[in-house]
Amino acid sequence: MKTWKKWTYGWGNFANTVAQQVFNNRIQFYYIDVLGLNAALAGVIWFLFGLWNAINDPLMGNLSDRTRTRMGRRVPYILFGAIPLGLSFFFLWTPPKDPLWLTAIYFFVLLFIFDTLYTVVIMAYNALFTELASDLKDRSSLAAVREGLAVIALLLAFVLAPILSEELGFVPMGIVIGAFVTVGYLVSVIGVKENPEHMTGKSMPMWESLKISLSSRPFRWYILANLAKEYLFIILPATLPFWRKYALRITTESEVFGVMMGPGDQEAILLAVPFLLTVPLLAIWNRVTPRIGVQRAWLYSFLFFIPGLLVITLADGFYTGLLGTTLITPGLSGMMMLPIVMLTEVIDDDARQSGERREGIYFGMSAGIIKIAFSFQGILYSIVFTISGYVAGADVQSASAVWGIRFLIGVSPLLACLLGALALRRYPIRFGDKGRAGVAA
Repeated sequence: MKTWKKWTYGWGNFANTVAQQVFNNRIQFYYIDVLGLNAALAGVIWFLFGLWNAINDPLMGNLSDRTRTRMGRRVPYILFGAIPLGLSFFFLWTPPKDPLWLTAIYFFVLLFIFDTLYTVVIMAYNALFTELASDLKDRSSLAAVREGLAVIALLLAFVLAPILSEELGFVPMGIVIGAFVTVGYLVSVIGVKENPEHMTGKSMPMWESLKISLSSRPFRWYILANLAKEYLFIILPATLPFWRKYALRITTESEVFGVMMGPGDQEAILLAVPFLLTVPLLAIWNRVTPRIGVQRAWLYSFLFFIPGLLVITLADGFYTGLLGTTLITPGLSGMMMLPIVMLTEVIDDDARQSGERREGIYFGMSAGIIKIAFSFQGILYSIVFTISGYVAGADVQSASAVWGIRFLIGVSPLLACLLGALALRRYPIRFGDKGRAGVAA
């Protein structure tokens, strides 16, 4: 694969990451703390959202597999879905603010519109990955490029988005980030030509495809590990604004490293430093993974998360908070690039046995199942906030509410890391001699 194509394709992951992470980082805080939406009601919305995703993602993945056009199976969805997706992201941040029942309805409807468009585009985009890179070395390299651009997106999500939302408001933030989403996906299909041979397989009903994918033992263990990873990627950014405001008590302008910074700037720094450090670490994971195999590399990533999560749980100020977020960097960088590499390994295993390339249904099933993490974190939020006595928009929370926030951002992700590591221990494909993978007996 030509280097320039790796970089143009990689901009789709920039778009994906900036959309997903700004959404994860800001949406709960905006609707619950800023607008005052009841946390329990928000939990119900997230639960229904998760149910829709159980259907939505596999459906769109199967649709992508069954599509036959001159442009290919995947490219049309990206090309024609990019602009509507960017617009739907913007409209998430323009709800009616009174009465709150209307805010809740608006949130519910826009959430489903945004996610459906997001799913159509990301399913097609991710399914191109296995076609563009055919072996572990190329896939590791392409994944490193993708995630290098994702680091830029993460910096925008966790640095620019808090500053924009705090200083200009959530609507200008939605305009800027929505534009990045659209442009990134449009760039990703420049020069992409799909292989006609991959469109010669028979179209298969969705139910049959689902049964086949779930019958794969490697896929089932991959799903459990990826569910744990997805929970990490949802709960950490979602809880960060609450953690910064109430656990670290960063609510006013104060001096940081000799410079006066506002709360939004300090929140940005808490993640800017760690994500900058992921860039050289991605290069290390790129070199290590082909030598030890994706299963071992990803397992180590989960374990590397744990020290940082322990510090994050107990942090009580900016500097201890920064130490905690910095310590998760080795695990974070590996977690960013390795899941998609493992899924391509699972898809190749299925193709060897069936003679069919079913990237769409595997990516769709994976995305649909891991969206359970969205529902779970929404329900967990409503339970923890209700039990702990959290008060929306308060200047100071009770000690029990603060510990509830610490549980959400530190303890619950740590448990997810242990679950993910255990799942990868049971994952049956092992990396063998001469860079080959095989299913363990």
